[in-house]
Amino acid sequence: MSHPPILISEVGPRDGLQSVKATMPTADKLRWIDALYAAGVREIEVASFVPARLLPQMADAAEVVRHAITLPGLTVMALVPNRRGAEAALAAGVHKLTVPVSASAAHSLANVRKTREEMVEEVRAIAALRQGIAPHVGLEASISTAFGCTLQGQVAEDDVIWLAAQCIAAGADELGLSDTVGYANPAQVRRLFRRLRAEIGRHAGAAHMHNTRGLGLANCLAAYEEGVRTFDASLGGLGGCPYAPGASGNVVTEDLVFMFEAMGLSTGIDLEKLMAARAPLLAGLPGESIYGMTPEAGLPRGFVQGARLAAPVHPVPEESQETPLPYAGIRVVEFTHMVMGPTCGMLLGDLGAEVIKVEPPEGDNTRRLLGSGAGFFPTFNRNKKSIALDLKTPEGQEAARRLIATADIVSENFKPGTMKKLGLDYETLQQRHPRLIYVSHKGFLPGPYDHRTALDEVVQMMGGLAYMTGRSGDPLRAGTSVNDIMGGMFGAIGAMAALRQRELTGRGTEVQSALFENNVFLVGQHMVQFAATGQAAAPMPSRISAWAVYDVFTVKDGEQIFLAAVSDKQWTIFCKAFGLDALMADPRLKTNNDRVRAREWLIPVLRVQLADHSAAELSALFEANELPFAPITRPEELFDDPHLNATGGLAPVRMNDGSESKVPLMPFTLGGQRPGIRLQPPRLGEHSRELLQELGYGEDAIQAFQSTQVFS
Repeated sequence: MSHPPILISEVGPRDGLQSVKATMPTADKLRWIDALYAAGVREIEVASFVPARLLPQMADAAEVVRHAITLPGLTVMALVPNRRGAEAALAAGVHKLTVPVSASAAHSLANVRKTREEMVEEVRAIAALRQGIAPHVGLEASISTAFGCTLQGQVAEDDVIWLAAQCIAAGADELGLSDTVGYANPAQVRRLFRRLRAEIGRHAGAAHMHNTRGLGLANCLAAYEEGVRTFDASLGGLGGCPYAPGASGNVVTEDLVFMFEAMGLSTGIDLEKLMAARAPLLAGLPGESIYGMTPEAGLPRGFVQGARLAAPVHPVPEESQETPLPYAGIRVVEFTHMVMGPTCGMLLGDLGAEVIKVEPPEGDNTRRLLGSGAGFFPTFNRNKKSIALDLKTPEGQEAARRLIATADIVSENFKPGTMKKLGLDYETLQQRHPRLIYVSHKGFLPGPYDHRTALDEVVQMMGGLAYMTGRSGDPLRAGTSVNDIMGGMFGAIGAMAALRQRELTGRGTEVQSALFENNVFLVGQHMVQFAATGQAAAPMPSRISAWAVYDVFTVKDGEQIFLAAVSDKQWTIFCKAFGLDALMADPRLKTNNDRVRAREWLIPVLRVQLADHSAAELSALFEANELPFAPITRPEELFDDPHLNATGGLAPVRMNDGSESKVPLMPFTLGGQRPGIRLQPPRLGEHSRELLQELGYGEDAIQAFQSTQVFS
């Protein structure tokens, strides 16, 4: 999401002003918009592009838009009832178009003089226009009179859902529901938004509620409980549709912001500054009545935005107090395989994102790896869903594009050029989805090497890590997929940074992470060591250690243990623990640097002194004296590590063959808890059907896909 958890979309400059008789001077409009922006409002519907003879209040629409788009990070919206209005709005530079489509046949004729079916065709024409000349501009269809109409009375919910699906099929990016005449009640709002989300999935958009009968805030809360996070509102409750009798009383922005902030839900809006924005509104419309309980009553004493007003009288059950994971509500669609790309998705998934793995019908080849790759899939694909699509077919590509349209982040790690051939590269997608964050995991960042095929081992060899790991003359790969894993981590960090940047700018971006550059980052300390000393770093087995005792010792029964004493204090403790009084008193060993220079003769002496002790005895002595030590452990022995098992560091995971093992969790805690496994590594295509249904595919289309193996 590019905005705070709750996005308040201010509609007063359009919906409010078009419903009053007076015409606000342009200069006052601009001052009002500036005040709203200064309060933290980051989406404003500033105008309607309609003939001035119909709405003289909107005659300056283009001028208002041109001013508003100069405000950094503000999404500037305009209402357009037809293609002609869309042309004018696009020419002015709007960021988002809103097309009004009435669920009431009578209201549609009164409001735009077209039938509902004709308005769907207008949506289609506007979508085609937008795609042709400004594909970065958003397109919302807003279904008015969705909850009833003073002209028609009851509006069938089936009609609303049918109309919503038609608008999305016609090319709208999102669809909101409007209670134009204030007929809605909370139960109806819950029911209809639940049906809407089931029908069009992530295309479901804003709630536009009126307070005509005092239920505005209750209806907004009901919509929030059904997953709605964008809410239209008007400062001072100004507005209503001039072509629907009784359509008065938009939800008051000040009251709506107060409600959410009092619930601990951030809107990003400063309430004091928001209420101050009433002054330019009243200055431009002297004598106009505006409303709002919060401005009249004032903020409660000691009120802190985003904090709950009071603790509950009765303790809330523990399960309801769980803090949401930080990236809950973020959708990631990944086209990845092996380790690097899947690691990025796993990290985001562990932190709450919904991660959807797109696989070919035969499945990710990683599922079938043997040997050292046998553990890749269960290790790096938890907390993900799987949809299997044949991207070599037009139908599979179309399904992928629909899925991407619902995503915040796309992640991929294919060869350069692969995604472009499929029409799923960043340059193509960002034209339609300017808020999309696109993470590419490659062997090299753009430059002279970017055409090369890279593997973890390749970049370790050419990037200095293999040289530093092996003995002199015998370069050695590190004992894990260090660049693949860290490259995926840096991809995830880049995605997190891009999400924050999107909050500030309203636009997505491309993130690139690469194996080679990751490797160079890891060996940077050795590069800078050379710069500092003029001496090249020796491979780790033959390096000049910075500490005197910092070695693996072979002890009783051939066991091995790493022991260290890295300060003068630790050296004293070590000598006392093992009765090495002569060494402790030796003037040649007084300081750490002295002992480093004496390592050639000192370490052999220590090996003799320690050889008769068992690894267990040495571990106990070093632990008792708070000295660094580590038994030499094989990976398979970690399953029984007492610390990992006591602290919940290992979690049950489903293996490729359906059996169960354990896998390490992320090496950090949030609020004292390790992010856990909510979803086991998915079976191939485990979520294909539910995701296709969410994307608007009917049962016949899904069956046709299956029969032609477009998905599995």
